[in-house]
Amino acid sequence: MPDPLLSVHALTAGHGSRAVFEELSFVLPPGSFTAVVGPNGSGKTTLLHTITGIHPATRGEVRIDGADLAGLSRREIARRVALVPQSVQIDFEVTVEDAIALGRYPWLGAIAPFGPRDEAAVEAAVRSMDLTALRGRGLQTLSGGERQRVFLARALAQETPLLLLDEPAAGLDLRYQQEIFTRLGELAAARRMAILVADHHLNLVSAMCDRLLVLHRGGLRADGPPEEIVTEEMLRTVFGARMRVRRENGGRPQCVWDA
Repeated sequence: MPDPLLSVHALTAGHGSRAVFEELSFVLPPGSFTAVVGPNGSGKTTLLHTITGIHPATRGEVRIDGADLAGLSRREIARRVALVPQSVQIDFEVTVEDAIALGRYPWLGAIAPFGPRDEAAVEAAVRSMDLTALRGRGLQTLSGGERQRVFLARALAQETPLLLLDEPAAGLDLRYQQEIFTRLGELAAARRMAILVADHHLNLVSAMCDRLLVLHRGGLRADGPPEEIVTEEMLRTVFGARMRVRRENGGRPQCVWDA
């Protein structure tokens, strides 16, 4: 087994005196595409923010590509993990290409101006998200799905081994949901990245991701492939939903309403 790109051990975090989750432990190996799911308020966004150091942990350890998060500077963290938040605000006029180039910030400095490696990283990110025809367009002129591809490309331009995304399919129609998740799966395999998405589209992540982490009542209640995790019992006990689970031709599980 290759060394994990993310290792979370006994992680506890909360808001004030209230613990959102306690004693979470899991690892993400290279090439993995994983989703964390759970009811609203179960801690999905808090988990992503704790992994990136935005939200402080109460206890536990996070290691990214072998390095202890607690000992890293913000710039060092940004060279190891990229986060695409649920809502991204860019309030100034910028082209698609320049917005993607912002992902190179962790690698730049007073004595390290934008150079050939940065240009190559931006170009690769543009191609990965099929944005060549849009690179000169203003960001504000794009559709929601197109902007989401730009923000994902910006994260890819960071060239990190670990990529986190919070609700990447929120507000997108079915075509763009499928397109974004298909590209994420391809990137995880091709670049040997570890990708973790927090999402509430259970059928989407069951169809597209290799593994599900289920957060519920402050803990990690299930961890495994969708075929094992998505059951009618889990839907009832975790989400409080009366639904049936279908597996067409032995494939991935899909949830349908039980009228």
